[in-house]
Amino acid sequence: MTKKQIVALLSEPGSKQENIDVLAKEKIDKIEKIIAQSYTQEQVLTAFQRLSAAEQKMMQVMERGKQISEVDMAQATTAFYEVICSIPTDLLTFLKLIFHLSRHQKESLPVHWAEKFEKKPAPQRSLMNIQSVRPVNYVMQVDNVFRNLPNLQAQNTVYAGRKGRKEINTLVSLSLPEQFELEGIQQMDGYDKAVLNGVNSLLGNGTVNFTIPMLYHAMTGKENPTVDEGLLQELQRRIEQMRRTLITIDLTEELQAKYLDDSITQTQVQGYLLPLNLISARINGRPVQVYHLLDVPPMLTYAKMKHQLATVPLSLLNAPLNNNATTIPLKNYIIARCESMRNANNRIKSNKILFEAIYAELGEENANKVRKKRIRDYTEIILTHMIDHNYLKSYTLTKKGRSIDGVEVRLV
Repeated sequence: MTKKQIVALLSEPGSKQENIDVLAKEKIDKIEKIIAQSYTQEQVLTAFQRLSAAEQKMMQVMERGKQISEVDMAQATTAFYEVICSIPTDLLTFLKLIFHLSRHQKESLPVHWAEKFEKKPAPQRSLMNIQSVRPVNYVMQVDNVFRNLPNLQAQNTVYAGRKGRKEINTLVSLSLPEQFELEGIQQMDGYDKAVLNGVNSLLGNGTVNFTIPMLYHAMTGKENPTVDEGLLQELQRRIEQMRRTLITIDLTEELQAKYLDDSITQTQVQGYLLPLNLISARINGRPVQVYHLLDVPPMLTYAKMKHQLATVPLSLLNAPLNNNATTIPLKNYIIARCESMRNANNRIKSNKILFEAIYAELGEENANKVRKKRIRDYTEIILTHMIDHNYLKSYTLTKKGRSIDGVEVRLV
């Protein structure tokens, strides 16, 4: 490989296993020389020691299983990801390559690396045997913080309600690793919300170990989804971003306003959007790469505190449409709006969904007429599917002047 190709593999977010497999075929001293152009020997060694210690501690936590408390698990998870996030992408991938070679091609390691593993064996991941169980329900977050996820910046004030004349707000901070900002990856979008809901649905089914196809099924309801390379990489990228993005939700004002149960005393919910680890496992006897959920995602914890979760049949998502970055968030949005209408506490006076709101959710406010017409067609296909599944009675397109401006739904 050329130097440019090696740098590209080292620098791709996520340190994907396929990248490491390709790099493992190259001479390690060549890759080490490239790393040496950006980092001193002391920096590389320090990062190696920190990563080795963090991984060892995390594996010890995982081995304890149910014997560990939620608090200890959260602390161990936070410590692990703080180390991961503090190491630059290219150096992290290089170190993962070193660990990979120590386990599978130790003879190819230079003496100075091999000696380190003789003194302190690298943590070994045993192949976990897990079963692929399909969820039957889709678990959605419908709280205001989740709804505003695509709009969240570093520091945010999210409206929670009123107490007399006083406005009650939830303070939310989002910390994204600098490497993603440098690569132009910043805010979340509706697709990321669908990923989070997919993880919620798997967890609600008792599944804490999952593959990308399992997650995609939980996001779409598609029975045997085909996950091509492009889709695989897109989901891996989004997962990697969310498992390195720290969110802090400050509950102080909501607690003072007694918006939460009296049993809740903690003033903050904090953690990585997706507290996941990547492990080797066996599903139905076949070795695969699996995401292991280390803790309840913080946004799900918050939604549970607020009692703002909605559960619908997963089959509701399996509308006769191609699943893509438009239709997946669109289905999420329509169901979330309908669930809000079903909740009597919301006191919603109209069952109308404006297409302008749909365009905004999809980031399509400035789309041309042809594109917006296509989104309206998608919406009608989804609503018809919901009627066929007895989720809705009917829907009616509404007009403002001569233009179609929305859709009014009739609930079952």
